[in-house]
This record gives sequence, C-alpha cells and structure tokens, in this order.
Amino acid sequence: MMELEKIQNTAIIGCGVMGFGIAVVILNKGYNVVVVEKDKPSLERGLEYIKKFYEGTVKRGKITKEKADENLFRLKGTTDFKDIPENSIVIEAVYEDIAVKQDVISKVEEVVEEDTPIFTNTSSIPVIEISAKMRFPERFLGFHFFNPPPVMKLIEIIPSLKTDERYIKFAIDFAKKLDKDPVVSKDTPAFIGNALLIPFILEAVSMYEKGISTPEDIDKACKLGLGQPMGPFELADFMGLDIVLQIADNVFERTRDPRFSAPAKLRELVSAGFLGRKVGRGFYDYQKPKPFGVEL
Repeated sequence: MMELEKIQNTAIIGCGVMGFGIAVVILNKGYNVVVVEKDKPSLERGLEYIKKFYEGTVKRGKITKEKADENLFRLKGTTDFKDIPENSIVIEAVYEDIAVKQDVISKVEEVVEEDTPIFTNTSSIPVIEISAKMRFPERFLGFHFFNPPPVMKLIEIIPSLKTDERYIKFAIDFAKKLDKDPVVSKDTPAFIGNALLIPFILEAVSMYEKGISTPEDIDKACKLGLGQPMGPFELADFMGLDIVLQIADNVFERTRDPRFSAPAKLRELVSAGFLGRKVGRGFYDYQKPKPFGVEL
C-alpha cells in the first residue's frame, strides 16, 4: 500500500459544509487538494467559500497573505472523477445518504489504484453498509471530522469488519499528521460523538416542546451549569438542523432506539427551510447568515 510520507495529493469529494473545512485543514498542512463536486455551480460555490475563508483569516491576522496564496495555489476543483491525481488519499464528504455515498465511492473506485486509501466522513451511517458494493472494501474506513474541521481537534477512525489493519494504522497516522487527535470507534450507527450528542440535542428540543423552558434558557443552563461552550440549540443551528435530523433518522431507522426519535418541532423547522445559521434562521434568528454558518 501507499507510504504516507510520500503522499502529496488529497482528493475531497464534496465541498459543502464539511468538505470545505476538510479542504482547509489539509491545505494548511501542505498537501495538494482536488475537490470534486457534482456540478459546476456547486464547485464554484465551494471554491469561493474556501477563498473567502482565507481572505478572512488574513484580515484577522491568523495567516499571512503569502501563506494563504500558497495554499490556494495548491487547490484545484473539478466535476470529473478522472481528475483525481495518482497517489492520492480520497475523502468522501457528501450528503449523509447511503445511496449517494455508494454512488460516489463507486465512481472513485473506477479511477483510482486498488490500494488507494478511501475514507468516508460519514457521521452516522455504518461504514460496512457504505462499502457493500465496493470492489476493495479493505482499504475503506470512516474518517470523521467534527464541525468546524479547522477548529475541532477530534477525528473518529471507524474501521468496518472488512477494513485491513494496515489502513487503520495509516488513517491514525494521517490524522496525527493533520495535527488532529484520533479515536477509534466500532462501526455502530453514529459512532462515539454523535451517539452522545444527538440524543442530547433531541432531549433539549423535547424540553422546549413541553414548555419546560426556552431555547435561550436551556442553552444558558448548559453553558453556565454544565460548562459547555455552546448550548444544544446554538449547536444544532451551527450544525444545520437538516444534518441533525438526518443523523437522528439514520440511527433510528437502524436501531429503533427511542433516544434518536426526532421531536416534531425539529421536523417542522426543517420542513420550513429554517435550517440554522447557514440560512439565517433556525431555533434562533440570525440577521446576517455566514457562509456555511461558520466564521473561523
């Protein structure tokens, strides 16, 4: 298999909320990055957000203009999977839907070498399910960043029953090279972080539905009483209410665990298109929505 020290290229499939942040993390570590999107408008939007991210970090003095320009020079975009360079690490970061992910992975396998490491940023779907149609599932595993990737230190490494031990070690070493702290989880729905987080958010929404308290006071209680940096409603708005609902539904469909049964209020807001900070309204109103709901 590939030697990590000799790899210079990374391909990221999807440049939405997570793909955008993952691209920044990897560019900051000196890799060449190709982002692959489904169509030209999605690609242009994703690349523009990466450029705006670097403009903002330069203005805030977190990076020099020279370094930002160097990073952007190593960034390419395409809608053709054939443009994935040889000797790349591939990270899939598309919408949390098993059919979409399987289609993307199938297209990746058509154009890369059989020993190319292919990782999924899935936040809830078992890796073994995504890999069901792969020709070489032994090189596939979960590599789950947390939002926003440039800030959050954790990466969950999720091998399936078919993942070769060599690729698990490779993934752990790659996470460390990105200055992230990896943890290894069994291949169960939602893994570690979201298996704890999503029921917490859903319980807060249920408390609000029952009239126990307001989102503002529940958030305040969690921050001041539990020492959390963000309350559950602030965090849900930051993640995107559609993402929270998708994760909850994915786990509930597979386990029937009542902790993942989404409250009606969450479904109502998602149906209305009030998805959180990225659109300017969720549980809270935001006067000026920020790109992807993040300002890093």
